[in-house]
Amino acid sequence: MGLYNFQPRFVPFIESGEKTHTIRACREHPDEPGKTLHLYTGLRHKGARLLMCVPCVKVEMIEIDLRQDVFVNMAELDRSEKEALARRDGFESFGDMMQFWDGRLPFIGQIVHWDYARRTK
Repeated sequence: MGLYNFQPRFVPFIESGEKTHTIRACREHPDEPGKTLHLYTGLRHKGARLLMCVPCVKVEMIEIDLRQDVFVNMAELDRSEKEALARRDGFESFGDMMQFWDGRLPFIGQIVHWDYARRTK
């Protein structure tokens, strides 16, 4: 059972279905397709709220280097693919996403995808 906490800024994108995945560090017990993901905001705080439960549909490896090159499953993304990745992750642009990652690069982790259409609460 994957528990994922999201900053308030991402909640509208999750609830609308615009955000379809999350980029996270690798976990000791990683999620995998078919498992249920529990998406929260304010987790581990008073007033935590379950946004939805969704099935995991895909997990990919991601690497973002200091030059802001992005590799998904070892394939380098081009400019349009990086923009699409950023929008699916709840950012307005790739530049906005890189501001979020400022000071945290290089990064190696996973993209955990969910199926919004099969959400429950």
